[in-house]
Order: sequence, then C-alpha cells, then structure tokens
Amino acid sequence: MAKPSEKSLRVFSAAVFGPILLALFWFGGIPLIVGLCLMLGGGTWEFYRIEKQKGLRPWTWLGIAASLTWCLAILRYQSGTLFVVLGMLFVVCFAPILVKRLETFRVRHAFSTLKGFLYVGFLGSFAYLVRNFPEFEGSEFGAALLSVTILAGIWATDIAAYFLGRWFGKHRPFPTISPGKTEAGFVGGFLAGAAVVMAGSLVFDVIPLGVSFGLVAVVGFGSQVGDLFESMIKREAGIKDSSRLIPGHGGILDRFDGFLFVFPLAYLYLSLLPKLTP
Repeated sequence: MAKPSEKSLRVFSAAVFGPILLALFWFGGIPLIVGLCLMLGGGTWEFYRIEKQKGLRPWTWLGIAASLTWCLAILRYQSGTLFVVLGMLFVVCFAPILVKRLETFRVRHAFSTLKGFLYVGFLGSFAYLVRNFPEFEGSEFGAALLSVTILAGIWATDIAAYFLGRWFGKHRPFPTISPGKTEAGFVGGFLAGAAVVMAGSLVFDVIPLGVSFGLVAVVGFGSQVGDLFESMIKREAGIKDSSRLIPGHGGILDRFDGFLFVFPLAYLYLSLLPKLTP
C-alpha cells in the first residue's frame, strides 16, 4: 500500500482539525478552554523539546502546568487577579534554583522554563480573551464572528504565503532564519489575509470598516512574524519541525506559530480603540 504524500496529509489534517477549531471558537466557553489547554500544553512541551536540543534543561512539567494554570485562570478571574496569578507563575518557574538537590537547575534553565510558559501559554491564552472581548457582551455572535474571521485570516495568510512563495518566490530575505520564505510569499500572504479580514468585516458587519484596516495589518504581519520567530527558534536548535504531532504539518508550534502572535496583537489593538462595535 502506497504511503500518503505530505500534501495529502496536510489536506487531511486541515479538513479534520480546521472545522473542530472553528467550532471551538464559535461556541467559546469551556469547550474553547479545553481545546486551548490541549493545544498550548502540547505546544509548551514542543518548545521544551526544542530547548533541550540546545543543551538546556527546562523543567518541562512545571512549565506545562504553568501554561495550563494560566489558561484556567483567565476563565475564572478578572484582570486584577490575573496579574497576581502571573506573578506567582513567574516565581514558580524560578523556584527550582533554590532547591539544593537540583543544583544543576541554573538560572538559564529556569529562564528557559519561563520562556516556554510566556511564549506558548501566555501568548496563546489571548485567543480566549479576544473570543470574549468585553465590548461584544451585548452581542450574541459578535465576538465569535470576529475571532473566527481572525482565525480564517491567519490560515489564508499561511496558505497563500506557502503556495505563492513556492510558485513565484525568487528573493529570499531571511536566508539564515527561514530559507524557504520569499518576498512573493510574504506579499501574497499579507494580501490573502487582508482579503479575508476585509470580507469578514463587510459580510458580518461586526466591526467598523475603518477598524478592520488595522486588523488587516495585525493579521497580515503578525502571522508571518510569528512564523519567522518560530523558524528562528528551530534554526538555533538545528531541527526542521517542532514535533510530528500533526500529520503533514509537523508540530503544534509549526501550525500555530502565527496564532501565538496575532491574537495578542489583536487584543491589544482592539483594547486601544475608543469604540469598536458599529
């Protein structure tokens, strides 16, 4: 029996996991938190796997627990209490330095543990905050439509950047970080993400058209910067994929690298606006 091609595995994974993720964002609440916990817990594990390739020794289960604790905290507590929880998690990540029997757990290993929590758990949790953005509390589907539009924009950016870069890309502006990235892919990805965000704004009428222009920049640039950042992390470790958890796509971080940058930037952008809803 012939082995499935890489492209067919990519399509199969997207067809299975894509609708599930969209459904989680649509319904929000506990289902979304459970999905985020699975995704961010696995992504944190992948990050520590990469760090170990560099000779570091992060406390993997502590970092995963910190990521999951943070996800559960944003479901339960308000913003003021969250700062206290965040501070406690910082302390916990560095606490092993004080334990004598773990003398090999130096500051750089503690910092590696903290980086995994911040990069995956903390940044990834903003997806839930965007999905429950307070200004949409009076709208039954407003936040759901907005977050689904952002998610679709990230996917459109990734897909267009991949294919247009392969078909038309000649100039490679980041040869040492991500040799596969091309200018054509970057421009094409940005335009594809912009088209999806603008279409979502016009069709769903969730946010004013002027606001959507800023969101276009957040999705188009944030998604690709996130991809470059993850490529840099892997390049330093000398590996191609963060893991093989998602057939055809590599690992969770390979698939959701843009996700980790876009949602925090989207939340920051929306929070700075004086008026959001039309």
